Amino acid sequence: MDKTIPYFGAIDLAAPYRYYEADYLYEVGGRFDEIDLSLALHTTDVDEHGATMRLPVRDLDPAVLDRVAQFAGDMDRHIERTRAAVSADFHTGGVVRTGYIAYLQARLPPGWLEHVIYRTDGSLPVDERMLLALELSHITLYPLPDPSDPPFAVFAFTIGDDVTGAVVAARLRQDGTIRSIGVIPEPDSPACAGTQ
Repeated sequence: MDKTIPYFGAIDLAAPYRYYEADYLYEVGGRFDEIDLSLALHTTDVDEHGATMRLPVRDLDPAVLDRVAQFAGDMDRHIERTRAAVSADFHTGGVVRTGYIAYLQARLPPGWLEHVIYRTDGSLPVDERMLLALELSHITLYPLPDPSDPPFAVFAFTIGDDVTGAVVAARLRQDGTIRSIGVIPEPDSPACAGTQ
């Protein structure tokens, strides 16, 4: 039996895929941004070597997809709320400013930095311009109950995939409230080593 939900279409409840991908168009300042959506329908376990395994789900409870549909039906509000939370974190000296923007500002060559902020108001300080250049690039939904209490959704913001692999990650609860804001991966991790 299939259940159809917004953006992701028909999902086979007996044997759903581990991931579903979709696009979401969101209007920002008179232009539309395309945001990648992912729906993760897997459980996790740890093998004998300590590696995390993503296991398929069988006989998915339709209530799980009802939660996804409810969340997706309010996506614009979740996006606006999350953008406001990221901005507030920056303005209060949080990880957006100290762990993402300051890190990139210190490591990006001037040409790359200008490439990132050229569309923003030149009268603002550079770090403010970098905040304005942050774009929501991906939203992943994790609707399955899990004893480790993961977020229901992760909203990933970046100044550009061509600039850095690091993202500002806002973790949301099912009701859309912000659970935490962080940087993934941590700025000094090997995944960010390519950032000059």
